[in-house]
Amino acid sequence: MRVLVTGGAGFIGSHIVRRLLAIGHDVRVIDDLSTGRRSNLDEVIGEIEFFEIDIRDADALRAPMTGCDAVIHLAALPSVPRSIADPAASHEANATGTLNVLNAAREAEASRVVSASSSSIYGAARELPKRESMRPLPISPYAVSKLAAESYCRSFYEVYGLEAVALRYFNVFGPRQDPKSEYAAVIPKFIRAFRLGEAPVINGDGEQSRDFTYVENVVNANMAAIEVPGIGGGVYNIACGAGITLNEIATRLREEIGADVEPIHGPDRLGDVRHSLADISAARADLGYEPTVSLEEGIRRTVDYYRSHDLDSPTQASGVRRATPLREARQTLKATRSKRYLVTGGAGFIGSHLVEALIERDKSARVVILDDLSTGSFENIDHLVDGDRVSFVRGSVTDAAIVDALIREADQCIHLASAVGVQMIVNEPLDTLMKSVRGSNVVMHAATRNGVRVLFSSTSEVYGKPARNLLSEEDDLVFGSPAKGRWTYAIAKSFGEALIHGYNRQRGVDATIVRLFNCVGPRQTGTYGMVLPRFVRQALLGEDLTVYGDGTQTRCFTHVGDTVAALLALSDHDEASGRTFNIGTPNLISIEELAKRVIARSGSESGLKLVPYEQAYPSGFEELGTRVPDTTALEDLTGWAPALTINDAIDDVIAYERAQLEELDSATAAGA
Repeated sequence: MRVLVTGGAGFIGSHIVRRLLAIGHDVRVIDDLSTGRRSNLDEVIGEIEFFEIDIRDADALRAPMTGCDAVIHLAALPSVPRSIADPAASHEANATGTLNVLNAAREAEASRVVSASSSSIYGAARELPKRESMRPLPISPYAVSKLAAESYCRSFYEVYGLEAVALRYFNVFGPRQDPKSEYAAVIPKFIRAFRLGEAPVINGDGEQSRDFTYVENVVNANMAAIEVPGIGGGVYNIACGAGITLNEIATRLREEIGADVEPIHGPDRLGDVRHSLADISAARADLGYEPTVSLEEGIRRTVDYYRSHDLDSPTQASGVRRATPLREARQTLKATRSKRYLVTGGAGFIGSHLVEALIERDKSARVVILDDLSTGSFENIDHLVDGDRVSFVRGSVTDAAIVDALIREADQCIHLASAVGVQMIVNEPLDTLMKSVRGSNVVMHAATRNGVRVLFSSTSEVYGKPARNLLSEEDDLVFGSPAKGRWTYAIAKSFGEALIHGYNRQRGVDATIVRLFNCVGPRQTGTYGMVLPRFVRQALLGEDLTVYGDGTQTRCFTHVGDTVAALLALSDHDEASGRTFNIGTPNLISIEELAKRVIARSGSESGLKLVPYEQAYPSGFEELGTRVPDTTALEDLTGWAPALTINDAIDDVIAYERAQLEELDSATAAGA
């Protein structure tokens, strides 16, 4: 078999290349040597075909891919900290690069692509051990880019029949791992420090745990993955299935090396997860995978390797741009100063989830919430407001004095404050129009004076009555008559978008627009016509679900977790300035089907009750046509991909509403 290994001059790649040669395969290697080293292949360079190619160059991949039976795709820009410093580069290498590899493999008619993924995609998911069936909740741009790469693999299997498989590696270590890189993994970094008599730095308290996996185990998994039939589209954890804290790993390395220095503790590292432990039962069942080298044996072998190698020899760094003193100073300033956010409408449904995510992503961030509580609720943020990291100011976004004072102390304003819900929009068109337009103008005027970045939340409503289903940001906006209250919200938001563009072009304000498509999830209220929480509450109370119209109208619902992930990805992205992005999923569902799923998933015995529009809304109401978001711009810039389904949203809203009803029942019983 002829096997192409991308990233074959890297740490893991060089081990895989040697194993492939040992068992008789023909091997080609692609590497741009930006993080890999040609010296890793010195012993076998005469036995392989080597191509110094960047996988971001799609055309360059065609020649080395021709005639290959299988591809082991390892080429990537590794490291969580690196991705936080330069998220665009991570996306380009890891997401776009993977897409290029898959396209080239498909054109070359390769039979199998085994793609290296990462345990980091589990991110904020707290459940242990990590199972492949869990919802990915990536925190870092690196994790997001790896999840996007996995999604491409699954898509190429489903759409083109390419046997693509993703292996999620958990904290791989072993010989030839670079201990001196700015982004070095913890084990080689600790070994180097102990051997040089220096105190290794443990980020945080050291009680975070990892499932460290010796590189030979990963090699075994890859060998199985290119051979085992029937695993196309699969995703597998590759690890040992045993966790150990960083404090414990430091102690073991210290004892193995015989060092007499103790580790010291530094600040938490942005983007890190607290605990990581793999369930490897799927890999055992489908791949026949079994970790054959224990952590203890892996540590012994790795320490022995570094004992016989000069830790201070120059590291090849072809293609790596060194930071200048000025650049380093700027990075240090950015890293040491707490990021400050103003979130208008932060006590609302989306806003409260966004604030949670902001402070979870950046432990040093400071967030001020401005909300008049006209549609938001303090209960949504009560668990967050502590007067230190998260503060709350009750006030209107139309109050210029308050907004100016708060923006003056912010680095970025995420402007979510707005009227919500079809019912409110139709019933209160004047308030909808004036609050939205006036509030946005106040925010942008204050942002101009204070040099603050703005992320402005718009809506899919601005597309109006589109002529086609799949909507891109450049499509025309087609409204109905302004005399009809149905269009007040769309007109107000489109005016807001024009306002943002005007401030961006004429006054240089750093501003980005997002158009949200039917965001749903816990804490959303059905009071103002939001359909999912209303359906869920009716189902849990045993009432018939009220469906307006005939129920055949369709929507593309987006879980708030995916919406927030997209907002975070765009919030700090320099290339997002002056642009507009759709945030939504392409999966249409009718309102009738939504109601039926709510009934089924809640275990309710409720029925459906159809109510004509003329009974539900004032005269002149217009139902909108089918609208599906084209999110290519968002995906290309950030690597974002929806990770949650409408069923996830239904289940989460059911759990939330059920807890709310139980709390209400308890309060009622206590007061009886």
